[in-house]
Amino acid sequence: MGTHAGGRTGPATGAHHAVAPRPWRRRLPLLLAVLAGVVLLAVGLLVGRLTAPGTPAPAVVETTPTAPAASSSTPAASHPTLLGQVVRVDSGDEVMVRVDGADQPIAILGITAPRPAGPQRTTGECGAAAALRFADQRLSGQTVTLVPDPTVPELDDHGRRLAYVVLSSQLNFTDAALLAGVVTAETDRPLWYAPVFAREQAQAVADGVGLWGAPCRATPGRPLPAGS
Repeated sequence: MGTHAGGRTGPATGAHHAVAPRPWRRRLPLLLAVLAGVVLLAVGLLVGRLTAPGTPAPAVVETTPTAPAASSSTPAASHPTLLGQVVRVDSGDEVMVRVDGADQPIAILGITAPRPAGPQRTTGECGAAAALRFADQRLSGQTVTLVPDPTVPELDDHGRRLAYVVLSSQLNFTDAALLAGVVTAETDRPLWYAPVFAREQAQAVADGVGLWGAPCRATPGRPLPAGS
């Protein structure tokens, strides 16, 4: 207790004790200094990496969709392509070809030639002689390439090789015979080039050549008239 002037007694008014600051307030300047140093260090490292000589910028790879390759109009044959020489012409759509010293009967794909009279046919079909003559003139003795079609077997039920006969001039005999009108387009098998053969026959019909003119005057899709 202390004594004020005037003799009254009151609470002691001696010197007041200072209140000690809290511990975290003492450390605040130090924490701020440390944080500032860390930030400055990080910024310095980043700037150093960006400006360091000899450091290439990261490449940006752009992905461009790849367009699918255009499909070829020529199929990949599953049977061998052979080279040989025509040693005999049996009809407008069948020949004998010597391959590696062995004779192989070939049924020419894509065409059906008129049939002559014989043991199994008492009356021949019109145009049979002309088809045989056309094939003989163009194929006998020629070196040819036997090209298979992937849609049919390598051999037929009679053991004949099924193939297109291509001359050294790159002329496909099937195309030549159809455009000349001496044969009809084969329809028994779903050949790869069937649409092409149909167009070639239609052209021969429009031109009125071979079977589609005199003397046969055949009609597409109907049996050939009798004749020779």
